Amino acid sequence: MKKVILLSLFLFFGLVIKGFSQTVYTSKGGEKYHTADCKLSGDADGMMLAAAKKAGKGACGVCKPDEHAKDKVAQCSGKTADGTKCKRMTASKSGKCYQHNK
Repeated sequence: MKKVILLSLFLFFGLVIKGFSQTVYTSKGGEKYHTADCKLSGDADGMMLAAAKKAGKGACGVCKPDEHAKDKVAQCSGKTADGTKCKRMTASKSGKCYQHNK
């Protein structure tokens, strides 16, 4: 019985921690944070959602990252101009970010 309770607590806290570790994208001078495939993110760097909120940044009104926190994301399957794999993450069903989904 103790093992079941301990395992349940471990799984619960693991899921809670994962929820707080969402990666969002923001630029150093920007006031908003974005999802990986937001067309307004530009050359933004990834950071944890909690860190973005602590820095006083707000959610983007276009991509609405708070509403997409539970979307399954994957690396874009597109190629850049020099032939390397795109580094952006996307939740699009096509598997491509906004730049390669044209």
